[in-house]
Amino acid sequence: MPAEAAEIRRLETAFRDIFAGFGYGEVMTPTLEMESTLETAGEERFRKAFRFFDERGDVLVLRPEMTTPIARLVSTRMTASKPPFRLCYFANSFQPTSPQRGRQSEFLQAGLELIGGDSPASDAEVLAVLCRSLETAGLRDFAIALGESSFFRALLDSIGVAGQDRPAIFGALVNRDLVELSTVVRGLDISEADRQAIMDATALRGGSEVLIAARDLVCSLEMEQALKRLARTYYLVSRHGHAGRIIFDMGMLLDFEYYTGIVFEVLSESLGFPIGGGGRYDGLLGRFGRPLPAVGFAVGLDRLHIAVTGQGAFPISGRCGVAIVGALDSELGLADELRSAGVPVTALADETASEDTLRIAVDSGLRYVVIPESESYRLIEVAADEDGTAAEEAETREEEEAVSEEAASGEGELLSAEDLVKGLTESL
Repeated sequence: MPAEAAEIRRLETAFRDIFAGFGYGEVMTPTLEMESTLETAGEERFRKAFRFFDERGDVLVLRPEMTTPIARLVSTRMTASKPPFRLCYFANSFQPTSPQRGRQSEFLQAGLELIGGDSPASDAEVLAVLCRSLETAGLRDFAIALGESSFFRALLDSIGVAGQDRPAIFGALVNRDLVELSTVVRGLDISEADRQAIMDATALRGGSEVLIAARDLVCSLEMEQALKRLARTYYLVSRHGHAGRIIFDMGMLLDFEYYTGIVFEVLSESLGFPIGGGGRYDGLLGRFGRPLPAVGFAVGLDRLHIAVTGQGAFPISGRCGVAIVGALDSELGLADELRSAGVPVTALADETASEDTLRIAVDSGLRYVVIPESESYRLIEVAADEDGTAAEEAETREEEEAVSEEAASGEGELLSAEDLVKGLTESL
């Protein structure tokens, strides 16, 4: 609906401003991708995407996410340019699901990719942009759950958990099913101490103390390096001013297989599932022929809208704009003059009845009504409550009747065209 759409565009504008402030340029990729492109990415979950045939019989896919198309874009269209690349997007993606509030098969995303940077500083910048964008959009109550996928994978390597045993472990972690995880781990042919190490790693959640506790699990150089990188990233995020948003989760794995380093999700008490997330994916671009490290995130603007609205960050806005009887024809010049001055005008036909004029003004959230009278104009202000916001729906009928009576009685301010334009320009 119009009001909701306007609010979502406000969220999008907030993200655009922050992205631009950090030097990210917007790119646009096709809504339809060739099935072969997604097969190159090697993601098993893409097999569940929406598919259909084109006129030549080729299989097309509605893009299920934006990271893979951007990886293809950089690898094929930007070969003459040198990294790093800072790219962002605002686009609809499509994934089959059981529709419910906040979970739709088509969803609007805002996201970015920092490609060519392989350092904790790059990871920290992406996390900082994410936090600042969410704060600017009006989300107050949120946290970033942060993990390091390479730490857990290195733990499995050191214990000797073979490749064929990993999908079940990863699936349980992605689904947050600790009962299933425990069952899978008990069935592994490893020592009891190693089983306990896996369960301990997945249970490490909390503040910066998690980094200290994780040291006790380190049993390989790879695990030590992963933990040091995570600690460095956290330090740099604190330099950006967002350390208070971070909650560590060493057992976090996301449902995209291409993640190789940090992984993170945006959590809010307003929703029972993540608003967005992302991570480092250093191997994806190499599958398209241009090996480059990369890190990025995506936020569902529809989900964010639900969370922000639930926190009361979108108060009912004050009435704005004016309805002018005759602005479709006889008062077209007046309407254009006001619009040129920045005043929103809803044009009504000459024959519009006064009661219809007031109904339209109330329903559309307009502040004023203008009714031509001979050589002058009657300006009537639509009533507002004490704090200047529009009246609640229960009061709408009373408000409409009150203003209608004012119009019928000839009340309201009678102004010349010049004074009307001046007054409305100053007020609106």
